[in-house]
Amino acid sequence: MFKSRKPIALDDPSLERVKLTPHMLDYDHFASRSRSQYLPYVMSFNAANYRSASINTDRFGFRFAHDCKGQPISVGTLETCSATEVNLLVGASPALGYGASSDEASVVSRLSSHDAHSTPWLNLAGHCFNATQELMLFMLHAHRLPKVREIVVMGGFNTLVMARLPEFIRSDLPPFYFCGEYYEKFDEIAEEHGAKLPPSKLPKWPSETTAVPPIAETLARATQDTLNCLALWKQFADARGATLSFALQPLATWVRSPCSEEQNLFDELDRISRLGTWQHLYGDISAPSVAGTYADKLATGCHALGIRFWNLVDELAARPKDEWLFVDRAHFTDVGNDVVARTISNYLQ
Repeated sequence: MFKSRKPIALDDPSLERVKLTPHMLDYDHFASRSRSQYLPYVMSFNAANYRSASINTDRFGFRFAHDCKGQPISVGTLETCSATEVNLLVGASPALGYGASSDEASVVSRLSSHDAHSTPWLNLAGHCFNATQELMLFMLHAHRLPKVREIVVMGGFNTLVMARLPEFIRSDLPPFYFCGEYYEKFDEIAEEHGAKLPPSKLPKWPSETTAVPPIAETLARATQDTLNCLALWKQFADARGATLSFALQPLATWVRSPCSEEQNLFDELDRISRLGTWQHLYGDISAPSVAGTYADKLATGCHALGIRFWNLVDELAARPKDEWLFVDRAHFTDVGNDVVARTISNYLQ
């Protein structure tokens, strides 16, 4: 149990994150639940028409990428540009470029700058998305896309987190971030109309003392949820003549011990978090051994489906130990974004 603490404003100028990564204040503003837009079937998505120095989105909520000529491009601007062929980077907030100092510094934009064919890359990523939401977002907007050459799905962690939810909140379908709020509101409406909720509906949402499933069960569920989606991605890619790849995203705790800048930021984030430390929230899935097992399971599944698999964790682990790659344990600095983009480009070539 955590002692109550006085909330610390995230824009407090004394914070290391404000000194070292001032652009993260734009992401705090962008990610506010008050700005997320409701999207049918996907639940919530990035704020549309968002403007800031660090992150900007189009009328649908897709983040702008920059092509090899430095021109902004997104799903919502394809009708006004001359792109006849595109590549897609799919995923959650790391693929979105959460943590980049500008749209130009995101993984997607860096991919465009390194692309051997000068093909523009589009950002098809959503903040707090799991594998199922990533797939459904594509399905909702696929008709807007021209010919697609490469589809790279970069993810793994969010689906793993969702697989840890207690049994009474999970079902046979993958849960999503903030689903507890949806379930509670749905139950309230049902009760207002005379529904009698069964005991299994209570408690409505896990308390912080609710035990998480065993690691083996969590990994098995996350792997299967991911592979189920990748099987459908493969069908879509084949139908469009595109090549599909899956890249396991690097988590800082999976990669190596933090450099000095990362350590300062991680310690501070633990101190100011209102939910508790990272270890308290995700300690069971943060170990490198978990990443290794997860990667092996996903690699085996991808091979069976005929999908290229890349373990970006191993690639970042080989980088210099003092290289500042992460703004927090899940998102990259500009250097980290470029390292990831170069790695993916090398794999593609």
